[in-house]
Amino acid sequence: MKVPAPVMTDIDDVQRIALTVFLADDSHLDPRDVIPVFHRWIQTHAVDGLLIDVADYTHLPTGPSVLLVAHEGQYSLDRTDGRLGLQYTRTRPLAGTLGERLRVLGRTLAHAAGLLETDSTLRGAVRFAGNELTCVANDRLRAPNTAGTLEAWRPTLDTFFRTVSADAGWSLTREPDPGAPFGVRARTTGSTPLRTITARLTAAPDI
Repeated sequence: MKVPAPVMTDIDDVQRIALTVFLADDSHLDPRDVIPVFHRWIQTHAVDGLLIDVADYTHLPTGPSVLLVAHEGQYSLDRTDGRLGLQYTRTRPLAGTLGERLRVLGRTLAHAAGLLETDSTLRGAVRFAGNELTCVANDRLRAPNTAGTLEAWRPTLDTFFRTVSADAGWSLTREPDPGAPFGVRARTTGSTPLRTITARLTAAPDI
């Protein structure tokens, strides 16, 4: 029996969304050094969410290396596509439109990445590039990986990324693997500091 293809629904129904910001080329970060940092975040309530535990996957060559689990979502140093980045994945429902949720997720991610940039216990220079981010929808039913999904999401994504970088032009590229979740890689020229991104997403009107 043939299984019907997923049909895209209202974009505001999609909840399980992950945003990733990547380390700049001139940065160095050993994921093992982040394990005690994540434990300290739990103790000091340094980032958003009810923080629960830290998981060490640094022995794996790809995927999450270090995971900070929270009730609402999870923070992870991730190298799924061969590049190290910080990812925030929302796993619990969040009120608002897709644009409003992206703003919350973006602010959460930028704040956490900014804390890593300024953490004096980490060896080497740590800097995240504010000119490249990925957005993945972990919901194959409500957001199938199709050109139609990108067309439906594009106005909201365009507004979100313009907010991130003060109206700079972003190019959006959809994940080419049809078997992968719907995902978009966004790039622009220049690089906006994380503290500026956090401030813009905090001050921005509803997207």
